[in-house]
Amino acid sequence: MSSLDFSNEPTDRPKELHVHQEKPYNAEPYNLAELINHNITPPELVYGRNHGPIPDIKEEDYRLTVNGLVDKELNLTLLQLKGMPKVEIVAALQVRIQSGKLLTLVRGKSTGVDVQDS
Repeated sequence: MSSLDFSNEPTDRPKELHVHQEKPYNAEPYNLAELINHNITPPELVYGRNHGPIPDIKEEDYRLTVNGLVDKELNLTLLQLKGMPKVEIVAALQVRIQSGKLLTLVRGKSTGVDVQDS
């Protein structure tokens, strides 16, 4: 088994997070109660939960395939995705551990493309 390559990890991690583990990255705000003070969680308070290294994906090689229970299969390049109209959603993310205990909850805005109508 080869060792995991963590060379693509960001070096500008938020200082407001308590790091439980560096590789793979696992961190959350020092003061979890601070999360309820914000309707939208500020980026510096968003927890990090990685299960492996961040891959080195070359933009020109990237493809998104949408298939399965769809009327029309899609195979899109990153350039095609970037050229599509953008949508913004507000989403809530939470992490639970095996005991079922809720560790953190964040609410954030995310911008991307809606491939549903493509």
